[in-house]
Amino acid sequence: MLGKLAAEQTTATDDGFGLMISVISMQLINSTPDQSQAHIEHALALLGRGGSKDRCYVFEFSPDQNEMSNTYEWVNDGISPHKDELQNIPAHVMPYFFERMREDGQIVVADARKLPDSTGGFRDELLRENIRSMMAVGMYMEGKLIGFVGCDLVNRQTTWHERDIRQMRLVADMIANTLARHHAEARLQETEAQLLEANAKLAQLAREDSLTGLINRRGLDECLEQELRRAVRAQHPLTLIMVDVDFFKKLNDEHGHLHGDEVLKSVARILATHFKRTGEYVARFGGDEFMIVCPQTELDELVRQAKKVLAKVRILKNKLTTPVTVSIGIASNTPKSGVTTDDLMRDVDVAVYFAKQCGRNRIEVNPKVPTQKQTG
Repeated sequence: MLGKLAAEQTTATDDGFGLMISVISMQLINSTPDQSQAHIEHALALLGRGGSKDRCYVFEFSPDQNEMSNTYEWVNDGISPHKDELQNIPAHVMPYFFERMREDGQIVVADARKLPDSTGGFRDELLRENIRSMMAVGMYMEGKLIGFVGCDLVNRQTTWHERDIRQMRLVADMIANTLARHHAEARLQETEAQLLEANAKLAQLAREDSLTGLINRRGLDECLEQELRRAVRAQHPLTLIMVDVDFFKKLNDEHGHLHGDEVLKSVARILATHFKRTGEYVARFGGDEFMIVCPQTELDELVRQAKKVLAKVRILKNKLTTPVTVSIGIASNTPKSGVTTDDLMRDVDVAVYFAKQCGRNRIEVNPKVPTQKQTG
């Protein structure tokens, strides 16, 4: 009769655990990384159901298994949590525990007070937390120990049975599978982010002039095409400024290409400093030519900035030991439908041509623009 009653109780217990496992499995399988914290802690709460345990937790090892951290925790009413203080615990603090977990994949303690002195820091920690009985079973990912799921009894003890260990291992396997899936998803997202970053860098390099760091002709074409469409659609002004270094070939021939490169980099820095409003693009157009795209900016303001550029370039002699000047052409209008980027570049090229014809080291506004000629 007693044997039959015990068998019925065991069956009822197993049925209850089976239902719990189904609930945990369904939640963890469907959980996203953002939901994992709540679902894993709920699984730990179910594991400690009915007051059978006082604390249930998950620890994860560092990749080299020389440290462990408490990453998830559930505690019964009236029991103190310890997760925050159990972070980055080094192996040398509890060598016995680390060795047993690595070799056996589990540790079962019926009475912490009876642990031998050889358990050292492990026993001390259990007694510090008033833990009498505890159990921990390993979590594995691709055959490697990554952590463990454990439970404690505080100020009370029990004798663990094989059924208890088997049940704990089932929960540990489900949590390990969930962590493995989320780690894989995180690695995939990281890889995708790295790929996007690499592609962005490649795209930037494809649009960047290696000498000056400005956008190159390809980047300029893209920007100008985009700004032209906006200007036509919104009917707002679009201005191009071309800057041509005067007598650059002669400067290269007399002082060498390295010196010429320094001149170009210095002029590029000056332009980038004076034309940096939102929507403005400074590009290296050709060998000794630069182009600035300026949408929705007043022409008078752009002329003032161009004059500042002239002045800054003139004093480069103090740094480069040779006179440097530039000719600047400005073309500004509100483009109509049918106007092309070639039309805009042709207008600004005419303005630069006039600046050079009129003596260089000056600013010329395209004659098509109804404003007086500006000189530097």
